[in-house]
Amino acid sequence: MNLGTLIACATCGYGLTEHHHGDQVLYRHPVSETDRHQPVPVPAHLIGNVYDRCHICSAAQPVWNYRTAELEAQGIGGTRDVIQTYNTHWHVCLRCAQLIEADNPDTLTAASAALMGWHPSDPRHTILNMVHRAIVYTREGRTLLTTTDWPPAKLGPDMLPKVRDRLTGLLRGPADLPDLLNTRDARQSLADHLDRSPLYWINQEFTALITEVTRDQPPAPVTDRITPTPSGLVAWPQPVGDSGQVAAVSWTPHADGWHILCYRSVGAGLAEGLMPALRHDIGWLIPIHTGHITTGAIIDGSHPVGPLITTWLLMNQQMAEATPAKLPKAVAKAYRRHQRPAPDVRLVRIKPPTTTPPAEPAAGEGERSRAKPDYRYWVSGHERNQAYGPGRRLRKKIDIEPFLISIDRTTGVSFINTAMVTPTLTRIDLGRSVGHGSAQRGEPARHRGARGPQGGQRPGHRRPGAAVGRGGQRRSTGRAGQCVPA
Repeated sequence: MNLGTLIACATCGYGLTEHHHGDQVLYRHPVSETDRHQPVPVPAHLIGNVYDRCHICSAAQPVWNYRTAELEAQGIGGTRDVIQTYNTHWHVCLRCAQLIEADNPDTLTAASAALMGWHPSDPRHTILNMVHRAIVYTREGRTLLTTTDWPPAKLGPDMLPKVRDRLTGLLRGPADLPDLLNTRDARQSLADHLDRSPLYWINQEFTALITEVTRDQPPAPVTDRITPTPSGLVAWPQPVGDSGQVAAVSWTPHADGWHILCYRSVGAGLAEGLMPALRHDIGWLIPIHTGHITTGAIIDGSHPVGPLITTWLLMNQQMAEATPAKLPKAVAKAYRRHQRPAPDVRLVRIKPPTTTPPAEPAAGEGERSRAKPDYRYWVSGHERNQAYGPGRRLRKKIDIEPFLISIDRTTGVSFINTAMVTPTLTRIDLGRSVGHGSAQRGEPARHRGARGPQGGQRPGHRRPGAAVGRGGQRRSTGRAGQCVPA
């Protein structure tokens, strides 16, 4: 379920407050609805210039939602009496929340009135102080807001243990979370699993690949075969997914599947003096999507957890390797001091090529970098009749998860690192991709591929493992029918 979508009024552009009455959800204008139109709730991304600011000072992004009883203010005098009814939910920024938690309504009013330009003798200053006193002294609790559009914070692999500890502290803490996450037993169970989970940091190159191919990822069944560990937390150096908000995802075992939580990172652009309170009370991650994924559920790249499934598939395809991260000594000492096992942090990167290194570049060519494929495409999951037994004469059906293939049309080389499937290119494909159709009808497509000139060799005269081209290099024949289309 989505937790990160802000709902705003399509008429005025103000962010709305959300009120639950049983199964019914109502939306109201902030602060007060006196003399206002009926709200027209729509997702905020559908309208421009949404006003989503602290209801107290109107100066900063809200972090907490404070709940109070319904407040009324009555103005006596003038031509008529005025009764103003206030909202019961107050979206409050971090600075104002500190004053509320300190039970300091006078300073709260002074700061807000100064921003409004109201003198202490102004009647509006008096009314404002009365409202602030009611909020401070009658508050019923506060809930973390997950809909604020924060600029992404900068994360790093050495930060992951502290990021995880702050997240579990938030789950075990007294502050309320959105209703879908606010069951105390569920929060405690989630925190306990995360305490024992490996932490995965995806490096920049692998993140760029995930961002590029997630949208086209075909439907894939989520099973134990593709999950690297029963539970874990994976983080990327910048947000991924269609929303561009997902900075990290956690998965923990739950019933007949997994409880998956997507998070956005918070704190970028915040005043330095407020950063310690943010990190202490909340940390670095705020949940924006929660869901229970059952074993065997079919998920494609358009799903909110698509980036996680894509990451799992590519790791399962052995396109990436996870190596232990070297953490600062202070982190290891802190864990030993609290008698906790050292955190398991793994760096995930694209596996370096294991093929024979290319020849030295000619003079003047400069230093060569890793070949960049012209395009990539997914092969959908399917069943395969696997040979086994004496003489490999028996067959059994096995499931093949979706896998990614990359093509470099300048050489006709396919890039795929997987122990399960090794697609190859046929001569026709090579002639079509490398020759670009330059061969005349009836003539063989002559070209210089990655292993030297191959135009004069016939497939029928090549035995498995025979030398190919002038370099005498050998290559496997692959399996019948496993050809990469041009």
